Amino acid sequence: MLVTALFTVYTTLFVVTAPYGRHAAGAGPRWGFLVNPRVAWAVMESPNLWWCLYFCLANGGMRAAGGAALPAANRALVFMFAGHYVNRALVYPLRLSGGSKDMPVTVMLSATFYCTWNGYIQAKYLFDIATYPTSTHLNSPSFLLGTVVFFLGFCINYHSDHVMRTLRKPGETGYKIPRGGLFELVSAANFFGEIVEWAGFGLAGGYPGKVFALFTFCNTAPRGVAHHKWYLEKFGDTYPKERKAVIPFIW
Repeated sequence: MLVTALFTVYTTLFVVTAPYGRHAAGAGPRWGFLVNPRVAWAVMESPNLWWCLYFCLANGGMRAAGGAALPAANRALVFMFAGHYVNRALVYPLRLSGGSKDMPVTVMLSATFYCTWNGYIQAKYLFDIATYPTSTHLNSPSFLLGTVVFFLGFCINYHSDHVMRTLRKPGETGYKIPRGGLFELVSAANFFGEIVEWAGFGLAGGYPGKVFALFTFCNTAPRGVAHHKWYLEKFGDTYPKERKAVIPFIW
């Protein structure tokens, strides 16, 4: 996954922007047939939940492979991971606006493959491999700070999704400049929130979480740059000049 992250950041910055959402105009025949966006998001994000459910059922509940109860820190990390994907795979698709564009099947399948791979790694690690001593890890600075950062990122991501979803009034079409929250600082506030979220998860947990956080940055930051360029081209001088692409005040 570490190697894939480096490959991803190169290809998405310099080679291709996945043709869905506002970049859907680039979706030609080679990207395959189009899928309803609600279906696409639910399909490609849900493997993360299925793996958590699988290990929970296989181990007889919130238990490790040997039958011992999962430490509290392990449980907290499972709830963080699964909680994000309850929102992303179940809540988010249902709340998409009616004007959301269809997604090419190849984009959906590539994301499904990644989520199947990553979901297995994270769930396997937290259920069967990692053992975080409750007496030390749960109160450690890294876990406490990571948990706060995770929920801060989740709130930013959730609020940014709300802003994007409510930009258009019923019956309106076309794109508008997003306002409010972190959108006052960056063009891709939703991606910034997700980067912060998984950085907190990685800080609170172990090596697989840290690599996942890096992959998230390598995957979403280039798309945020593409969004920023798209806004500048579409809105020209009316677009706020003080906004950065993904990282406030920096990039």
